[in-house]
Amino acid sequence: MSHSELLPEVTLKQRLTLRATRGFCGVMFSGVLLLSAGCGDGSAKLSASDANAFASASADLKQQWEKALAADKAKDYATAQTLLDALSQQQLNAAQKQALQTERAEFGQRLLAAVEKNNPAAIKAIQDSQNQNRRPK
Repeated sequence: MSHSELLPEVTLKQRLTLRATRGFCGVMFSGVLLLSAGCGDGSAKLSASDANAFASASADLKQQWEKALAADKAKDYATAQTLLDALSQQQLNAAQKQALQTERAEFGQRLLAAVEKNNPAAIKAIQDSQNQNRRPK
């Protein structure tokens, strides 16, 4: 008996789904590792100084930070991710970088938990992120 006789027939759709799932898991694992780097016990929380890190920032930067936090709180994963990514491209002081790193770690944990619960908005945010990363720069 050959191996092909022992294994069930796998359709093209099933193979593509498996391939996408593997890629998704790899991206998620990498993202979680990056987001949780330096977070110690994984219980990252915005401290009072982190929460106030953008208080004296420019109006635009402060507004981006507040919108990112609001989107995260509202579970608008795609918007939160976009805003947090945009903030990471800005010129930030050390306190702002620390606050952003902490928020991104927290967001990543919540996003992963939502994906594990098959939340469509969270899954779409991950897919959008993957598509964004595949585009030529």
